[in-house]
Amino acid sequence: MSSAFVVRSAAVRFVSSAMLVLSALLAGAAFAQGIEGQKAPALKLKDPSGVERSLPELAEGRPTVVLFWASWCPYCKALMPHVQSMIDEFGSHRIEVVAVNLWEDGPNDWRADFVSNGYDFKVLLAGDEAAKLWGVKGTPGLFLIDREGRVAFDRNSRQFKPARRDQSLLEGELNNRAKAARQAPLWAAELRKAVRASLATP
Repeated sequence: MSSAFVVRSAAVRFVSSAMLVLSALLAGAAFAQGIEGQKAPALKLKDPSGVERSLPELAEGRPTVVLFWASWCPYCKALMPHVQSMIDEFGSHRIEVVAVNLWEDGPNDWRADFVSNGYDFKVLLAGDEAAKLWGVKGTPGLFLIDREGRVAFDRNSRQFKPARRDQSLLEGELNNRAKAARQAPLWAAELRKAVRASLATP
C-alpha cells in the first residue's frame, strides 16, 4: 500500500469525522433555538372527558403555560409544583396552564399523581403527535404562550446548566431525581419571569 494512499485515506476519514461533528453541532444549535418568538403551533386534543379542546379555547386570551409531561418523568414531577404555585400566585383568572400528557403506556397512567397532588391544570391527553409539532423531544416540554398566541418562553431556547462548583455532580453521580430537584426551580424561575412580563404587557 503506497504512502500516498494512506495519506488520502486518513484525510478522507478526518474530513468525514469533521463533517459528522459539524452536522451534530448544527443540529443541536437548531434544536436549542426552539420556537420562542414564533406563533404557537396548533394544539387540539381530547380532555379526560373525551371532549376535543383547542389551545385558544382553553387560553381564553390569557397568557398560558403549555406543559408536555409524562407520569414517569422525574423532571416533570419536580417542576409541576412550581407551575402550580404560579396559578396560586397570579390566579387562574389571569393565567392558564395546559398540561399535555404524552408517552404513557396506558390511557390512565397520568391520573394518580396528578389527582393526588391536586394540580389545577387543564389536561389534554395523547399528545405524542402534537409534541412533534412543538419540537418536544424530551420531557418536560415547557412553553408560555402570550395573549397574541406567540411563544414567549420555550425551555429549549434557554438551555443552561446550574452554576455549580462541581459540574460533574450534575453529569454523573446524581440520579435523575436529584438532578431534577436542582433543575426544576431554575426552569420555573425563568418561566415565572416570562409570565410576569407577559402579564405586564397590555
